[in-house]
Amino acid sequence: MKKINVLIFAALLGISMSATAQFSQLGPKNEFMLKVEAGYGLFMGNHGEAGYNGYYLSKFHHAANLNVMAGMNISQDWFVGGGVGFNYYHNLQQGLAEPYPGFNFFADFDFRPIWQSVMGLDYQPTSIKWAPLVGLRAGGSILMGDPYYGTTFTPLLEMYAGANWYYWYALFGMRNMERNWHSFYATIGVAYMQQTIFFPIRVGWRW
Repeated sequence: MKKINVLIFAALLGISMSATAQFSQLGPKNEFMLKVEAGYGLFMGNHGEAGYNGYYLSKFHHAANLNVMAGMNISQDWFVGGGVGFNYYHNLQQGLAEPYPGFNFFADFDFRPIWQSVMGLDYQPTSIKWAPLVGLRAGGSILMGDPYYGTTFTPLLEMYAGANWYYWYALFGMRNMERNWHSFYATIGVAYMQQTIFFPIRVGWRW
């Protein structure tokens, strides 16, 4: 009788361990994610109404920036979160263009459709090396140090698109599949802040 109980216990234990292993391989659908990116926003033009002293950034200022974001990776394809960024507005070609520091805070949303084929058929997120990327940002922009306007605040709006390289799968294949959404990415877009339209080019890392 004891042998039978031992066999039953061993069988139940084996089933439990198998189920646990299978669950761990599937992984959760929603996971915490961090993103960090560096970029350069090319000046495209001013927009809106200029004040008595002109626009806030009136001398063709470009914007070098660094952003950090945190949020949720949802069902592999989606990211929803928030971020903060530092901007350095400058123009190296004009000596009269004073450089200004600035800060952004924003909500960030992006979508990475990692389908093997059209309309989601043969959906295999663990075997994808490349995926397109589209996203939106909305928030506020603060400019500091302007000698005429002082510290200014304007809305921030941005649309961007690019590509992801899922390096974890590309380097390690099917091993450690719980990290298959880790990627490097590059984007281009259009952004509005501080009465100015920029063309931001960025590279980033999500993990």
